[in-house]
Amino acid sequence: MRVVIQIILNIEGNRGLRNGEFFVPDREFKNDSNFAVSVVAYEWIQQQWRETGCRDMVIEKVTWNVENDITEDVKKIKPIVMDDLPF
Repeated sequence: MRVVIQIILNIEGNRGLRNGEFFVPDREFKNDSNFAVSVVAYEWIQQQWRETGCRDMVIEKVTWNVENDITEDVKKIKPIVMDDLPF
C-alpha cells in the first residue's frame, strides 16, 4: 500500500514541513493501518534526525493521506535495542 506521509518538525526552533510517499506492507496495513504507517513515519523521522546532525527535534504533527493524524502514535514508538553484552 502506498501512502503519503506529511511531517512537521521543529529542529532547534526551525519548523519544517516535509512530504513523502512510502510503501507500507499490505499485511501490516490490514492488521492496523495507523500503527503500520506510524512505524514507517518514525523511521523516516529518525533518518531526518541523523541528517540534521542529531540536533534537538520536536515532532509537531504527523499525518498520512492528509486526513489521518498519527502524531501521538509516532511519539509512542521507541526503538528496540538488543543488549547481548556479557556483563
